[in-house]
Amino acid sequence: MIRVAIIEDDADDAAELTNNVESVFREMGKTCEIVTFDNPVRFLDLYKPDYDLVFMDIEMPAMNGMDAARVLRTKDKSVVLIFVTNVARFAIDGYTVDAADFLIKPVERSNLRVKLNRVLNKIDSGKGERIIIRCKTGACVEIISRIKYVEVMDHKLLFHTVDKVISATGSLNKVEAQLKDYGFSKCNSCYLVNLDYVTEINDKTVYVGGDKLVMSRGRTKPFMKDLANKLGGV
Repeated sequence: MIRVAIIEDDADDAAELTNNVESVFREMGKTCEIVTFDNPVRFLDLYKPDYDLVFMDIEMPAMNGMDAARVLRTKDKSVVLIFVTNVARFAIDGYTVDAADFLIKPVERSNLRVKLNRVLNKIDSGKGERIIIRCKTGACVEIISRIKYVEVMDHKLLFHTVDKVISATGSLNKVEAQLKDYGFSKCNSCYLVNLDYVTEINDKTVYVGGDKLVMSRGRTKPFMKDLANKLGGV
């Protein structure tokens, strides 16, 4: 099941896109669940990172789609995003929010099929790598890309994800070994940070998905090196 959100203020356009997406997925042998929003602000207020694909209209009165996409990326780094617009030039900045593609209105089914074929692998991989988190009452499975950072507090581990905090047992060093190949780095001995969620570093403060974490003097150079390598794609 592929979960889809359509953010479109025009009811007719939203209905047409919904019908086309359902038809194309049906032809591809896929099932989908579609939720529509006529207001990007409401979509973002209610957002939980359980969508696989988001269609975002660019030209909307309450908040334009590009600004909405920037807010979306602070909440969810991995959801596949496709812009929908009347004018192609409005979508040229899509790379800044990691948009997978864009569609021109009116959306033709043949063109939509090409776009969906192109992003299906990304959607499947986005469901991707998981980690088993051991808790006192058992265990749970979490998608690694949804973890913002892991914190040590009062002899327990706190996994801060995009929508909840999971209390767990174990050692931060063991978790670091598990996540070393997924772009995580310590900013001090208490925090293991997913570098994808770092939005700002100011003096000794690291901003991670809206939270402020303290960076120790001893970890400044290695953390900054890891961040530079991540941003440079090396």
